[in-house]
Amino acid sequence: MGIRRSAAEYGSVIGDQALSVAGTAVGLTRPAGAIAAMVTNGAEPIRMRWDTPTASVGHYINPYSVIDLYEDDLTDVKFIRVSSTSTAHVTYFG
Repeated sequence: MGIRRSAAEYGSVIGDQALSVAGTAVGLTRPAGAIAAMVTNGAEPIRMRWDTPTASVGHYINPYSVIDLYEDDLTDVKFIRVSSTSTAHVTYFG
């Protein structure tokens, strides 16, 4: 089956977040009613994992990359910096 549309097509914007991604893994702050999110990484590489990432373990996300997340991903995924702190910009849809 699979997902057939982008996060931005999952309804209206219901919140935004500037997520500071530093040396400790952090998750998203999912607002009530959010079913999708668009995450844009900042100027430094980060890693993302559906568990606890480290600076060397997890999906490598290049600077300025955009990621769409859905449903359970919004509470399961965590981020950590690779070397320098980055700010990921998150828009939630619901």
